[in-house]
Amino acid sequence: MSKELPFLIYCLEEYRGAKGLSGKQVAALFAAKKVMNYIIEFFEILHINGPKYIIQEIDEYLAAG
Repeated sequence: MSKELPFLIYCLEEYRGAKGLSGKQVAALFAAKKVMNYIIEFFEILHINGPKYIIQEIDEYLAAG
């Protein structure tokens, strides 16, 4: 998971900034809804896209769950 960990942190920070949440709030949300598993599973697709796309994908994943 060496390349996925920095990307997870990047996604957490981008989502935090976009939603005006604290890091602790986003970490709790990501853990509760298994967003980190989703990001790791779809790393190859997500990491080649920009932050707006990633935030939209996370929002859609959360809405579906």
